[in-house]
Amino acid sequence: MFLDVLLDRLLAPVPQPVGNIKPSRDIGNGRRACTTTLSPYARRLGTIVLVLAVACISRVSIAQTARESIDVPPHSRLLLRVVGSGDQVYGCVNNRWALTAPDAKLLNQEGSVIGRHFAGPTWQLNDGSWVKGKAVAKQIAPDATAVPWLLLESVGGTGRLGSVRFIQRTETHGGDTPDGSCSQSAMRRVPYTATYSFYEAGQ
Repeated sequence: MFLDVLLDRLLAPVPQPVGNIKPSRDIGNGRRACTTTLSPYARRLGTIVLVLAVACISRVSIAQTARESIDVPPHSRLLLRVVGSGDQVYGCVNNRWALTAPDAKLLNQEGSVIGRHFAGPTWQLNDGSWVKGKAVAKQIAPDATAVPWLLLESVGGTGRLGSVRFIQRTETHGGDTPDGSCSQSAMRRVPYTATYSFYEAGQ
């Protein structure tokens, strides 16, 4: 809307002054210097191009922010994929809900519990192997009540999960931050599920 109004004003006809054009002046030795300035139309055209360029850059920036890529780097190899089922635990900080930690079981394709997910964020399998990650990108989930989709990078691990470089959190349902204010020391658990995919570096 603002851009349309601005363009209308920029494109409005401009009265051309009569008898005020001085194409050149003598600077000596028979040479002449041009004193013609840009016409109002030329100046307005330049302004229009600048406005359109700024508008395009702004739209691209907004789109990238709203949908940041959570793709893993090329040649990454899928090591393990599990479903996390449990709660996102929130505590009260300055009268607002803040995430404290996840508390979930890790399930394989058959639905058997093969590990757990807890503060860190950390994923630990029943064999004792574990990996801890830090979020490097996020994407708004299609489910409006769900926590975002994430790409996390490993900051340490051992055993089977020690080779993991990246973790993707996708297919989230539930777990979003509770609405409203809260009282100090209050805690709330919000059920959620998510798919966690563990990738190691490929060749």
